[in-house]
Amino acid sequence: MRIPVTSPIIHPIIVPTDSTLQSYNFYLVQNQNKIFLVDAGIDTEECWEYFIEGLQRAHIDLHEIDAIVLTHNHADHIGLVNRIRQHKRLPVYAHPDAKIRLKRDSTFLTFRLRFFEKLYNQMGCGPEANQQIEKLENAINENKSQRIKGDICPIHEEETIFGFKIIEVLGHSPDHIALYHKESGILFAGDHILEHSSSNALIELGKDGKRSPSLCMYEASLNKIASMDVKIIYTGHGRTIMYPDKIIDQKLARIEKRASRVMEYLKKEKTAAELAKSIYKERYYSLFPLVMSEIIGHLDRLERMECVQKRERNGIYYYSTV
Repeated sequence: MRIPVTSPIIHPIIVPTDSTLQSYNFYLVQNQNKIFLVDAGIDTEECWEYFIEGLQRAHIDLHEIDAIVLTHNHADHIGLVNRIRQHKRLPVYAHPDAKIRLKRDSTFLTFRLRFFEKLYNQMGCGPEANQQIEKLENAINENKSQRIKGDICPIHEEETIFGFKIIEVLGHSPDHIALYHKESGILFAGDHILEHSSSNALIELGKDGKRSPSLCMYEASLNKIASMDVKIIYTGHGRTIMYPDKIIDQKLARIEKRASRVMEYLKKEKTAAELAKSIYKERYYSLFPLVMSEIIGHLDRLERMECVQKRERNGIYYYSTV
Protein backbone atom coordinates (compact mmCIF):
# COMPACT_ATOMS: atom_id res chain seq x y z
CA MET A 1 0.00 0.00 0.00
CA ARG A 2 1.28 3.45 -0.90
CA ILE A 3 1.34 6.12 1.78
CA PRO A 4 0.28 9.58 0.51
CA VAL A 5 2.93 12.26 0.91
CA THR A 6 2.40 15.99 1.26
CA SER A 7 5.62 17.08 -0.47
CA PRO A 8 7.62 15.43 -3.25
CA ILE A 9 10.18 12.76 -2.50
CA ILE A 10 12.98 12.88 -5.07
CA HIS A 11 15.22 9.93 -5.92
CA PRO A 12 17.97 11.19 -8.29
CA ILE A 13 19.53 8.73 -10.72
CA ILE A 14 22.94 10.10 -11.65
CA VAL A 15 24.89 8.37 -14.42
CA PRO A 16 28.51 9.63 -14.62
CA THR A 17 30.17 10.46 -17.93
CA ASP A 18 33.65 11.64 -18.95
CA SER A 19 32.14 14.22 -21.30
CA THR A 20 31.68 17.90 -20.49
CA LEU A 21 28.07 17.08 -19.56
CA GLN A 22 29.50 15.61 -16.29
CA SER A 23 26.52 13.27 -15.82
CA TYR A 24 23.16 12.14 -17.16
CA ASN A 25 20.51 12.89 -14.56
CA PHE A 26 16.94 11.68 -14.32
CA TYR A 27 14.61 11.35 -11.39
CA LEU A 28 12.13 9.08 -9.66
CA VAL A 29 9.53 11.29 -8.02
CA GLN A 30 6.87 10.39 -5.45
CA ASN A 31 4.04 12.88 -5.03
CA GLN A 32 0.26 12.80 -4.55
CA ASN A 33 0.35 9.02 -4.14
CA LYS A 34 1.95 8.69 -7.59
CA ILE A 35 5.39 7.62 -8.75
CA PHE A 36 6.78 8.98 -11.98
CA LEU A 37 10.03 9.50 -13.84
CA VAL A 38 11.26 12.88 -15.00
CA ASP A 39 13.27 12.01 -18.12
CA ALA A 40 14.78 8.60 -18.81
CA GLY A 41 18.52 8.91 -19.25
CA ILE A 42 20.54 7.59 -22.18
CA ASP A 43 20.12 4.30 -24.00
CA THR A 44 23.04 2.30 -22.61
CA GLU A 45 23.35 -0.81 -20.46
CA GLU A 46 25.21 1.24 -17.84
CA CYS A 47 22.31 3.68 -17.59
CA TRP A 48 19.84 0.81 -17.23
CA GLU A 49 21.91 -0.63 -14.38
CA TYR A 50 21.94 2.76 -12.62
CA PHE A 51 18.16 2.93 -13.08
CA ILE A 52 17.62 -0.51 -11.52
CA GLU A 53 19.95 0.39 -8.64
CA GLY A 54 17.99 3.62 -8.16
CA LEU A 55 14.73 1.68 -7.93
CA GLN A 56 16.24 -0.65 -5.35
CA ARG A 57 17.59 2.21 -3.21
CA ALA A 58 14.15 3.86 -3.28
CA HIS A 59 12.41 0.53 -2.52
CA ILE A 60 10.27 1.00 -5.62
CA ASP A 61 9.31 -1.73 -8.05
CA LEU A 62 9.42 -0.83 -11.74
CA HIS A 63 5.76 -1.82 -12.05
CA GLU A 64 4.84 0.84 -9.47
CA ILE A 65 5.87 3.65 -11.84
CA ASP A 66 2.78 5.45 -13.09
CA ALA A 67 4.23 7.61 -15.90
CA ILE A 68 7.25 9.21 -17.55
CA VAL A 69 7.40 12.98 -18.12
CA LEU A 70 10.01 14.13 -20.67
CA THR A 71 11.49 17.62 -20.42
CA HIS A 72 12.50 17.58 -24.11
CA ASN A 73 13.25 15.32 -27.05
CA HIS A 74 17.05 14.95 -26.90
CA ALA A 75 18.43 11.41 -26.95
CA ASP A 76 20.13 11.64 -23.55
CA HIS A 77 16.76 12.32 -21.88
CA ILE A 78 14.61 9.65 -23.52
CA GLY A 79 16.99 6.70 -23.73
CA LEU A 80 15.26 4.14 -21.50
CA VAL A 81 11.64 4.92 -22.41
CA ASN A 82 11.16 1.99 -24.79
CA ARG A 83 12.95 -0.46 -22.52
CA ILE A 84 10.87 0.55 -19.49
CA ARG A 85 7.71 0.22 -21.57
CA GLN A 86 8.69 -3.35 -22.42
CA HIS A 87 8.19 -4.12 -18.73
CA LYS A 88 5.12 -1.97 -18.14
CA ARG A 89 2.80 -0.07 -20.45
CA LEU A 90 2.67 3.42 -19.00
CA PRO A 91 1.91 6.90 -20.35
CA VAL A 92 4.66 9.18 -21.59
CA TYR A 93 4.03 12.92 -21.39
CA ALA A 94 5.85 15.59 -23.42
CA HIS A 95 5.40 19.04 -24.95
CA PRO A 96 3.00 18.92 -27.94
CA ASP A 97 5.83 19.87 -30.34
CA ALA A 98 8.01 17.00 -29.12
CA LYS A 99 6.04 14.21 -30.77
CA ILE A 100 7.33 14.67 -34.33
CA ARG A 101 10.89 14.53 -33.02
CA LEU A 102 10.32 11.69 -30.56
CA LYS A 103 8.80 9.62 -33.35
CA ARG A 104 11.85 10.35 -35.57
CA ASP A 105 9.52 11.30 -38.43
CA SER A 106 11.67 10.88 -41.56
CA THR A 107 9.80 13.53 -43.61
CA PHE A 108 10.30 16.09 -40.86
CA LEU A 109 13.95 15.15 -40.34
CA THR A 110 14.68 15.47 -44.07
CA PHE A 111 13.01 18.90 -44.10
CA ARG A 112 15.11 19.82 -41.04
CA LEU A 113 18.23 18.70 -42.88
CA ARG A 114 17.43 21.00 -45.83
CA PHE A 115 16.73 23.80 -43.34
CA PHE A 116 20.23 23.56 -41.86
CA GLU A 117 21.80 23.20 -45.29
CA LYS A 118 20.23 26.48 -46.39
CA LEU A 119 20.94 28.19 -43.06
CA TYR A 120 24.66 27.39 -43.06
CA ASN A 121 24.94 28.62 -46.63
CA GLN A 122 23.21 31.89 -45.71
CA MET A 123 25.63 32.31 -42.79
CA GLY A 124 28.68 31.97 -45.05
CA CYS A 125 29.89 28.61 -43.77
CA GLY A 126 32.25 26.46 -45.82
CA PRO A 127 33.24 22.75 -45.90
CA GLU A 128 32.74 22.41 -42.16
CA ALA A 129 29.01 22.89 -42.80
CA ASN A 130 29.04 20.10 -45.37
CA GLN A 131 30.49 17.78 -42.72
CA GLN A 132 27.72 18.70 -40.29
CA ILE A 133 25.03 18.17 -42.93
CA GLU A 134 26.51 14.76 -43.69
CA LYS A 135 26.32 13.89 -39.98
CA LEU A 136 22.67 14.95 -39.84
CA GLU A 137 21.91 12.93 -42.97
CA ASN A 138 23.53 9.80 -41.53
CA ALA A 139 21.73 10.31 -38.25
CA ILE A 140 18.31 10.05 -39.90
CA ASN A 141 18.94 6.33 -40.49
CA GLU A 142 21.27 5.62 -37.60
CA ASN A 143 18.90 7.04 -34.97
CA LYS A 144 15.76 5.21 -36.07
CA SER A 145 16.22 2.89 -33.10
CA GLN A 146 15.69 5.87 -30.78
CA ARG A 147 12.13 6.30 -32.02
CA ILE A 148 9.72 6.28 -29.09
CA LYS A 149 7.22 3.47 -29.52
CA GLY A 150 3.63 3.81 -28.39
CA ASP A 151 1.53 6.85 -27.61
CA ILE A 152 2.91 10.19 -26.47
CA CYS A 153 0.52 12.30 -24.41
CA PRO A 154 0.79 16.06 -25.04
CA ILE A 155 1.02 18.25 -21.96
CA HIS A 156 0.68 22.01 -22.15
CA GLU A 157 2.00 24.99 -20.20
CA GLU A 158 0.08 25.74 -17.01
CA GLU A 159 -1.33 22.21 -16.86
CA THR A 160 -0.68 20.34 -13.64
CA ILE A 161 0.50 16.75 -13.49
CA PHE A 162 1.03 14.83 -10.24
CA GLY A 163 1.10 18.14 -8.34
CA PHE A 164 3.66 19.82 -10.62
CA LYS A 165 2.84 22.73 -12.91
CA ILE A 166 4.19 22.54 -16.46
CA ILE A 167 6.32 25.56 -17.39
CA GLU A 168 7.36 26.13 -21.00
CA VAL A 169 11.09 26.99 -21.08
CA LEU A 170 12.06 27.18 -24.73
CA GLY A 171 15.53 27.89 -26.08
CA HIS A 172 17.64 24.79 -25.57
CA SER A 173 15.02 23.00 -27.63
CA PRO A 174 11.70 24.08 -29.15
CA ASP A 175 9.79 21.57 -27.01
CA HIS A 176 11.35 22.10 -23.59
CA ILE A 177 9.27 22.06 -20.43
CA ALA A 178 10.08 22.29 -16.74
CA LEU A 179 8.07 20.89 -13.83
CA TYR A 180 7.43 23.25 -10.90
CA HIS A 181 6.19 22.37 -7.41
CA LYS A 182 5.26 25.74 -5.94
CA GLU A 183 4.86 24.63 -2.33
CA SER A 184 8.40 23.29 -2.06
CA GLY A 185 10.08 25.50 -4.67
CA ILE A 186 11.31 22.44 -6.57
CA LEU A 187 11.90 22.78 -10.31
CA PHE A 188 12.88 20.00 -12.70
CA ALA A 189 14.59 22.04 -15.43
CA GLY A 190 16.09 19.47 -17.79
CA ASP A 191 18.83 21.23 -19.75
CA HIS A 192 17.39 24.72 -19.45
CA ILE A 193 19.70 25.68 -16.57
CA LEU A 194 22.98 23.87 -15.91
CA GLU A 195 25.39 25.22 -13.32
CA HIS A 196 28.55 24.26 -15.23
CA SER A 197 27.41 25.22 -18.72
CA SER A 198 27.00 28.58 -20.44
CA SER A 199 24.02 29.52 -22.59
CA ASN A 200 22.92 26.33 -24.32
CA ALA A 201 20.35 27.83 -26.66
CA LEU A 202 20.34 25.77 -29.84
CA ILE A 203 19.21 26.99 -33.25
CA GLU A 204 16.36 24.81 -34.46
CA LEU A 205 13.59 24.52 -36.99
CA GLY A 206 10.43 26.03 -35.56
CA LYS A 207 6.95 24.59 -36.06
CA ASP A 208 6.25 27.42 -38.52
CA GLY A 209 9.07 26.13 -40.75
CA LYS A 210 11.33 29.04 -39.87
CA ARG A 211 14.38 29.44 -37.66
CA SER A 212 13.51 29.70 -33.98
CA PRO A 213 15.05 32.75 -32.23
CA SER A 214 16.66 30.40 -29.74
CA LEU A 215 18.67 32.85 -27.64
CA CYS A 216 15.73 35.28 -27.35
CA MET A 217 13.54 32.37 -26.25
CA TYR A 218 16.20 31.14 -23.83
CA GLU A 219 16.60 34.59 -22.26
CA ALA A 220 12.83 34.96 -21.88
CA SER A 221 12.67 31.53 -20.23
CA LEU A 222 15.45 32.48 -17.80
CA ASN A 223 13.52 35.62 -16.83
CA LYS A 224 10.37 33.52 -16.40
CA ILE A 225 12.14 31.21 -13.94
CA ALA A 226 13.71 34.22 -12.18
CA SER A 227 10.22 35.59 -11.49
CA MET A 228 9.22 32.37 -9.70
CA ASP A 229 10.00 31.31 -6.15
CA VAL A 230 12.39 28.51 -7.06
CA LYS A 231 14.54 27.13 -4.24
CA ILE A 232 16.12 24.08 -5.85
CA ILE A 233 16.66 23.05 -9.46
CA TYR A 234 17.13 19.41 -10.41
CA THR A 235 19.12 19.51 -13.63
CA GLY A 236 19.61 17.20 -16.61
CA HIS A 237 23.39 17.22 -16.17
CA GLY A 238 25.84 18.15 -13.45
CA ARG A 239 25.02 19.30 -9.94
CA THR A 240 21.69 20.16 -8.38
CA ILE A 241 21.35 23.94 -8.01
CA MET A 242 20.35 25.27 -4.59
CA TYR A 243 18.80 28.75 -4.45
CA PRO A 244 19.41 29.43 -8.15
CA ASP A 245 18.91 33.21 -8.31
CA LYS A 246 22.66 33.88 -8.51
CA ILE A 247 23.16 31.32 -11.29
CA ILE A 248 20.29 32.78 -13.32
CA ASP A 249 21.65 36.33 -12.87
CA GLN A 250 25.08 35.13 -14.03
CA LYS A 251 23.59 33.55 -17.15
CA LEU A 252 21.62 36.68 -18.02
CA ALA A 253 24.73 38.82 -17.45
CA ARG A 254 26.77 36.53 -19.67
CA ILE A 255 24.32 37.02 -22.53
CA GLU A 256 24.82 40.79 -22.27
CA LYS A 257 28.59 40.43 -22.01
CA ARG A 258 28.79 38.16 -25.06
CA ALA A 259 26.48 40.51 -26.99
CA SER A 260 28.89 43.39 -26.32
CA ARG A 261 31.76 41.30 -27.63
CA VAL A 262 29.82 40.43 -30.79
CA MET A 263 29.14 44.13 -31.34
CA GLU A 264 32.86 44.90 -31.06
CA TYR A 265 33.69 42.39 -33.79
CA LEU A 266 30.95 43.74 -36.06
CA LYS A 267 32.35 47.22 -36.43
CA LYS A 268 33.55 45.79 -39.72
CA GLU A 269 30.96 43.85 -41.72
CA LYS A 270 31.14 40.05 -41.38
CA THR A 271 29.19 36.92 -42.14
CA ALA A 272 28.10 34.84 -39.16
CA ALA A 273 30.81 32.29 -40.00
CA GLU A 274 33.52 34.97 -40.13
CA LEU A 275 32.31 36.30 -36.79
CA ALA A 276 32.33 32.81 -35.27
CA LYS A 277 35.90 32.20 -36.46
CA SER A 278 37.04 35.56 -35.06
CA ILE A 279 35.61 34.88 -31.62
CA TYR A 280 35.99 31.11 -31.24
CA LYS A 281 39.13 30.42 -33.32
CA GLU A 282 39.74 26.64 -33.56
CA ARG A 283 36.61 25.83 -31.55
CA TYR A 284 34.62 27.01 -34.56
CA TYR A 285 35.69 23.79 -36.30
CA SER A 286 35.66 21.38 -33.33
CA LEU A 287 32.32 22.59 -31.94
CA PHE A 288 30.78 23.81 -35.18
CA PRO A 289 26.99 23.33 -34.53
CA LEU A 290 27.21 24.70 -30.97
CA VAL A 291 29.31 27.69 -31.98
CA MET A 292 27.03 28.56 -34.89
CA SER A 293 23.97 28.29 -32.63
CA GLU A 294 25.59 30.73 -30.21
CA ILE A 295 26.57 33.23 -32.89
CA ILE A 296 23.31 33.08 -34.87
CA GLY A 297 21.35 33.37 -31.63
CA HIS A 298 23.18 36.56 -30.69
CA LEU A 299 22.81 38.01 -34.17
CA ASP A 300 19.06 37.34 -34.12
CA ARG A 301 18.79 38.96 -30.68
CA LEU A 302 20.85 42.03 -31.65
CA GLU A 303 18.93 42.41 -34.89
CA ARG A 304 15.66 42.40 -32.93
CA MET A 305 17.12 45.09 -30.67
CA GLU A 306 18.09 47.08 -33.80
CA CYS A 307 21.73 47.04 -32.74
CA VAL A 308 22.95 45.24 -35.88
CA GLN A 309 21.79 45.24 -39.46
CA LYS A 310 21.82 42.50 -42.06
CA ARG A 311 22.47 42.75 -45.79
CA GLU A 312 22.06 39.95 -48.29
CA ARG A 313 24.45 39.50 -51.21
CA ASN A 314 24.27 36.43 -53.46
CA GLY A 315 22.24 34.53 -50.89
CA ILE A 316 24.67 35.19 -48.03
CA TYR A 317 23.94 37.45 -45.06
CA TYR A 318 26.43 40.09 -43.91
CA TYR A 319 26.10 41.71 -40.49
CA SER A 320 27.37 44.99 -39.10
CA THR A 321 26.55 47.41 -36.30
CA VAL A 322 23.88 50.01 -36.99
